[in-house]
Parts: sequence; C-alpha cells; structure tokens
Amino acid sequence: AVVSTQSTGDQSILLRYIFKCKKSSVSPQIELTGKMETVSMIMGLYYQDMLQQLSVLHYDGINQQFVDEIISEYAFYREEFEDFKAAVHAIDPLLMFAVEHEKDAHEVLVKNYPVIEYLHEESSGDQGFPYSSNSFGNVALDDQLTNERNDFTQINSISAERNHCQNLWNYKAELQRGWCEALHKALVAESRLFKRGDHKDYRAHYCPILDNDVICLQTVAEETVNYICEELIVQYDGIEVLKSASTIGNMVYKIYCKQHRQFADAQYREYIDSIQDNDHLPPEKVWQLGGKEEEFHQFLPHWNSSILHGVGGFLLNLVRIHLKFSIEECKAVLSNKEIPTSKTEKKAVFDHTYVISKGNNHNYPVGTFIAENPVKEIILRNIQSRGYFYLDTTEVPMLCPPKPWLYSYLSPMLLCEVPFIRFAGFDWNLYYYDILKRYDRKGHLDIMKYGLDVLGTLPWTVNTEILKKQIEVYNSGGLSKLSIAPVFDKSFPQPVDKESTSEDEIKEYHQTVKALKKEKDERFSLRCTQMYTLSLANKLSGRAFWQCYNLDFRGRVYPVAPHFSQMLGDPARGMLLYNEGEPLGERGLRWLKIHCINKFGAIGKASFDEKERYADKYLDQIMDSADNMCTEKGWWASSTEDPWQCLAACIEITAALRSKDPTGYVSRLPVHMDGSCNGLQHYAALGRDFEGAMKVNVAPSPLPGDVYVAVMNIVIKLQEADQASGDPTAEKVAGWIERKTLKQTVMTQVYGVTQFGARTQIKGRLMDKGMSSSDAAECAGYLSALTFKAVGQLFTQAQQIQDWLNKSAYQIADTGKPVQWTTPLGLPCVQPYTKNRRHVTQTPVQSISFTGSNPDMPVNKMKQKTAFPPNFVHSQDSTHMLMTAIKCYHAGIPFAAVHDSFWTLPPHVDRMNSILREQFVIMYSYDVLKQLKESFEASSPEVEFDELPKRGQLDINCVKDSIYFFS
Repeated sequence: AVVSTQSTGDQSILLRYIFKCKKSSVSPQIELTGKMETVSMIMGLYYQDMLQQLSVLHYDGINQQFVDEIISEYAFYREEFEDFKAAVHAIDPLLMFAVEHEKDAHEVLVKNYPVIEYLHEESSGDQGFPYSSNSFGNVALDDQLTNERNDFTQINSISAERNHCQNLWNYKAELQRGWCEALHKALVAESRLFKRGDHKDYRAHYCPILDNDVICLQTVAEETVNYICEELIVQYDGIEVLKSASTIGNMVYKIYCKQHRQFADAQYREYIDSIQDNDHLPPEKVWQLGGKEEEFHQFLPHWNSSILHGVGGFLLNLVRIHLKFSIEECKAVLSNKEIPTSKTEKKAVFDHTYVISKGNNHNYPVGTFIAENPVKEIILRNIQSRGYFYLDTTEVPMLCPPKPWLYSYLSPMLLCEVPFIRFAGFDWNLYYYDILKRYDRKGHLDIMKYGLDVLGTLPWTVNTEILKKQIEVYNSGGLSKLSIAPVFDKSFPQPVDKESTSEDEIKEYHQTVKALKKEKDERFSLRCTQMYTLSLANKLSGRAFWQCYNLDFRGRVYPVAPHFSQMLGDPARGMLLYNEGEPLGERGLRWLKIHCINKFGAIGKASFDEKERYADKYLDQIMDSADNMCTEKGWWASSTEDPWQCLAACIEITAALRSKDPTGYVSRLPVHMDGSCNGLQHYAALGRDFEGAMKVNVAPSPLPGDVYVAVMNIVIKLQEADQASGDPTAEKVAGWIERKTLKQTVMTQVYGVTQFGARTQIKGRLMDKGMSSSDAAECAGYLSALTFKAVGQLFTQAQQIQDWLNKSAYQIADTGKPVQWTTPLGLPCVQPYTKNRRHVTQTPVQSISFTGSNPDMPVNKMKQKTAFPPNFVHSQDSTHMLMTAIKCYHAGIPFAAVHDSFWTLPPHVDRMNSILREQFVIMYSYDVLKQLKESFEASSPEVEFDELPKRGQLDINCVKDSIYFFS
C-alpha cells in the first residue's frame, strides 16, 4: 500500500489512486471515475501530464524506466517533486531520481541571450537600495492582513448623499444575517449527503470542494450573500447566472487559496528589516535568507473554467432555494411602520427565469435571477444611504511592500492570489502555467521576477492638494476640459407622432435618442469610474502604499490594482507622489520646469533649453496656478495635454522657489521621460535603420525630431495634390489636418491598428474640433489611408520587418501551432488566439454555456498573423523598461514606468536618461531578429522562413548621445 505523502489531502488522494492503478495494471483513465473524477476536477490540470504519461505506459509495476520517463517529461516544482518522490519510494525505496530534463529549443536559446548574462552579472554587484523600510509600520501591516482576510476593502464614497434610516438599516442587516445562516446550513447539509454517498448527480463534483475540511463554509456563505446584495444594484433588472456563477466561483477559489496559504509573519518582518542591510542582493534572495520558503508556502492547484462555473452555479442554486423573505415585513419597513410580531409567510427572494437578450445577429435567452421588488428596494435604499462601497482587496494598492516573486505560482500579496501572467480565460491560465513551470524551475524567469520585485518596492502616496481640487470639481458637476466627466444634463426630445411625422424625421428622432442614451451611459460609467478612483485615493491619503505588479502574455508590466495607479489617465497621475523625496540639487528645478511645460503642451518638440526658458517666461502664471487653482481662467487649466499633472508641477515649482534654498527643497513629484513614438524606435533598432532613427530620436540631433509633424507634412502634400485634381473629400478636409489629428494613428500603426481603428481615431479628433459626424466619418476614411501611406514612405525598413513578422507568424500558424517566442529576459510568450469553443457546464440551477478561446482548439491563423508584430514589439519595449528598472535599482534611483514613459525624482533625471539609453544599446547589441528566426526554425523545422530584411547602417551606440531619445 502507498503510504500518505507530505502533500495536501487532495494531492495525496490523487497520487495514491494513480499508483494503485499502476501497480495493479489498471488504466488510471478507467479507474478515475466517481470520487477520483471529482478529485481530478478539484486539482485542475495539476497532474494532467503525469496522468497522460501513466495512461500510455504499458509495462507492469513501477520501475526505474517509469520514474525516468515521468521525470524527463513532467515539469515538477520542488513541492510536487517531493510528493512524487515520497509516493514512489513508498512502493520501492531503491528507485533513483537522477534524470536530467531535456531542454526544448526555446530553453536552449534562453541561455544564449547576452542581455540575461549581462543582468546576472549586474545583479551580483554593489547596489544602493533607494527606499526606506520606515514607510510603514505594524499598523499598516495589520491593516493589510485584515483587508486580505476579509476579501473586500470598504471604501467611503466621496460623493455619497446619506439619508440614513436606522429601522431600514437594522432590518437589512437582520435579513442578511438570516440569509447567511440559511445558506451555511444548506452547505453543511449538502456536504453531509455527499459523505454518505447520497449524491449521484453532477452535484457530487462540487461537494468535495464545498466541505469544511477543505474550505470554511461559513465564509463561503457570507461572501456569497454579500456578493448577491451588491449585484442586486449593479444588475438591478436581474442577475445573470453566467456572469455571477463565474464571479462566485472565482470568489470561492480565492477563499480556498487563502485558507490553505499561510502568512510567514516573522519572515516577512525580517525581510523588511533586512533588505537595506542586504542591498547587494535581489529582494528574492533577501527573503530566502529569512528561512526556508517551503515551510510557509505550498502549491495550490488552479481550477479550470468548468469548475469555477460549476461551483458558482451550485451556490446560486442554493441561494435560489434557501434565501427567503416576508412580504409583510418588507412592506412595513419600507413604509416606516412596525414590523409584525406574528409569524408571516416567507417566499423565495429570487425567481429563476430566462430573459431574451439582443445580440448582434440574433436574440438569445439568458438565464437570470429576478429578485422580488420589496427586497430590491430595501437593498437599494441601504446602499444609497450607507456612503461606502466595497472593492476586492486585490484591486486596492497594498499598505505594505509586496513579497518578492519567489516562484511564478507564489503570489506577492500576503494572502490573496495574484497570477504571474494575466489572461482573460481560465483555461489559458492553466495552459500557460505549465510552460512557466518549466522555465521557472530552471531559473529562466529569475530576471523577469527580479524586475517586478524592484518595481514593487517603490512606496507611493497621494498628492492631497490635487485630490481635494479634483473632489471639488467632481462634486460640482465635472468639467470636460479637465477630464472630470460632467454630469449628463441634456434633455431627450419629445416622442414624435408617427402618423403625422415623415419617415426621415422619425429616423432622425431615433438616431438622436440613441446618441443621447449612449452619451448618458458613457457619462455615468465615467463618473462611476472616477468616483472609485477619487474615493480610493481619499482612503489612501496621508499614508504610504505600494503597487503589486504582474505581466500580460507579452511581458508588459501592469499594477494589479486597477482603480488607482500610474496606468490611469491624467487625473489619477496628477494625484501620485513618491512617498519619499530627495533634495532637488543643482538640476532638479530645471527638470521640474521642463516637466511642467511637457504637461502643459504649448511648444511641442522644442529643445530642453527652450522649454526651461518658456517656464521662466510664464513663472507668474505658474505660481498663480499653484496659489489659486482656478479652473476657468487658470494657466494650468488651459493645458492641451495633461492639466492635472501640469498643476502638480506648478505646485512643486512654487514650493521650491519659495523655500530658503531651492536646491535643498525635498521634492516627491516624479518627472516623466517619454519615448518618441517608441514602437518605431524599436523598429529602427531592429533593422539598423538610420533614416528612421533620425526621425524618432534614436540617432542624436541638436533638436528633437517630430515624426508626427513629418507624417503630417506628407499627408498635407498628398491632400493638396488630390484637391488640385478635384477630389471633393480632399477639398472638404483642407485646413483640418493637424499634428494632433494624426498623432494617435501614427503612434498605433506600428502596434497593428487597422484601417477601421484608424478611421475611428481620426474621426474622434475631427469631431472634437467641431466637424459634423457625417463629414468626420467621410474625411476620417480619407485621412487614415493617407496616414498609412505617409508612414510607409517614411519608414520603409520598419514596413519590411513588419511584413516579415506577419508572414512568419502565418507560416507557423499554418502548421496548427500558436506563435511562440522568448523575450530577451527569458519570458516565454505564446499568442492565445484560437478559434472559440462552446463550453457547457451542468449545474443544479441550469446548464451554463459560454464561448471562449481555448488552447485545445485550432489556432486562429489570421489573428496569429496580424497580432504578432505589435505583440513582439510590446515584448521588446517591456524588456527595455525592466532592464532600466533593474539598473536604476542598482544605482539607488527610485523608478516607475508606464510602458514607454519612465519616471524618477527630479535630481535623478539625468542619470536615468543615461541609464535608459545604455540599456537600449545593450538590448540591441546583438541581432534580435536573427535570434527570433533561429528560435522559429528550432520550434518549427518543417517551415522554410524567408530571409530577414537587409539591415541598415545605423550604429546602435549612437543612442547614448541622443539626449532626446526619451524626452
């Protein structure tokens, strides 16, 4: 018999069954029925590879060949390997575990990247840790732990109108407590039935998960009821089963993970205390000095989409059956009367029905929970009067530094789960997880994790002056020019009389109503989003906070918390400060002035000296902006770029100039250095394109080049030629062509924007300038075509590279495989574009059907082709950013970024600019495209790829002298 291993209960069960099957020569696939099918579903794809191997091995018993083949083909983490080894040794203690894993083609190439070798050498050198560990204390750590244990964080609304009714409040609280108790009892009863073997249907798949030995059922009941109450407001007309089942399933999975995840309190505190003393080590190594990581963490399996939807549907069915209310009691509370003391009849809160939803091509039924009106009214009135809302704790910045990424499966939050790679689909997460395991186990992801760790060590705080002003503008109704969404105040037209109105007038009426409804919905959505951001910023005001970072599949870095970070627009960025500042020094004030003018947007691509002189010329207006913050006539409010960030700079400049010594003024405002059409900068470096490099400031120049003006000039010449030949559209667009009209399209063309997308972008710019919708649509189509033509003329080398990437991607997709490549920092990238598949999950409430991309489906060839060039360039710009982040960390420079916009404090701008140029040169010191082609040939030997486009004569080292490379 196989003895119990050191793994968790479910893992041990699965291992014991696998080896029992093998020892008795029974196929695991035959044996895995009933309870084992349930365990397999619980485990997700944790042992899928092992099961597949076991099912095809035909020799009897467990022997050395069996062990060698399993080890060679299955990527174990340390915890998994120890479980496997213990289970095998329980059968035969003499079996050996010394087989080396074979490396696949991509893994072989990882070690050949000079960037990785360089960064490994750098990470062993002297470093200066740029941040203090004194930014938080025990209170902040306790608050963060409380938030993560509670799943949700309460946020007080900055716009709440409170009309508190105590009777209503008390009744709603009592109602909710009763629902939690009823749902908890139902879960316990279902669990007992399963243990007695009374469940023969598909409910048996989910009862093992919803068991007190596996997960706290009381917590599950409370969180489910809380979610239902919140969702009654969001989906007032009815709660969609599909959406809610997915959300509840995810919520239960988070509870499961937290219950089985221990927080290494002592090790965390020692890590924070030690990180400055060990500033020659990466954060990951400092953490490991505090103790053995395996003592505090264990692998937790992923649940696939079927399990998530199934668990959610199972709970929704219990909600439908067991949540009840009294109509008489509700009516009495709503009318502010005494609640009846006698027992009253209770009925179900929800009725499950199907609502017809209108799709693009057809109508279809949607399973929906419809709540009784008295209950909805009680919930709505409470939420409107309570003055707060809840956010998932993972959507809120941390109140203490995140843990380092030790493995790609170990979340850097204290208890909550955060994925290393973010995917839209659960099944892609599972698929990618196995790829990451192979790379992570061999150390190939160390540099990527290191980059995320150093970004996460930076403490932030809120600029309270900007926050107060934004709240004032928001509560005054908003202001479009300041990017604070105004309240919708337009009137809808009176309904027309169909009998006395012409068809054209009726059509115009419906179009007007449709446009107004769309604008109203958009305004409401924007105001809700901004209310979330302002309320969260208000909660964080006066204390330090940290961002936890992860990646998308291309390697681009994002903060996990979406509602308040540097990734948002101008209002949010204007509220952000570094928590720890530094004296401006000799050149810090100069960079603050340049930053202020960059955000004001008046003189475009002028030299740094010109921008500084412009700031000095308007110094009185800058100081007046800081003093009065006038939204109507203030100089800052006339900014054409980023008014709130401009105002923040005005405040900082004013404070520095009024201090006794501006060079000693401690500034916490980050200065931004942005790439010049960064995608084209990477294309110029890839192809060594000197002409293209000159236009996007890769090559040095006494004045900054402006690619947008260059494109605009060509477009104007083409338009003038068309106008001279009598083209009516060319004549209509005359005088409307400006740099800003074409900027977004030029910027995004290199990232794969389509003609349709370009038309939409240009149409929006033309309408902003006052052109009618119909004329803008016509002119946008014309201008988008001219813009594409102009970019093609200016950047022929970039176009050739893009064509090669497109064709190569299509050739790979034509073999039935997704396009895969490895970034210079060792991250494996897989394009998750396949044909959609319909999934059906049986639950007690209904069959849940959903359609989505799945790694088991055939690839989408056209999507694989068209998406690859922009995805590849995104992986390159992410590599450059992370290399710069690591080098700045080594140099003691506080660094943050928004993709190709790099941030640091004013006294460090010169050094950061030097570093980012050095890192770009190192990144392109070898032939990146040649390396990419070799990896394609290794992974797809059956494909004959075209020769690479001929490289130009650009000396990449010239970037070091290009002061406007980022400006």
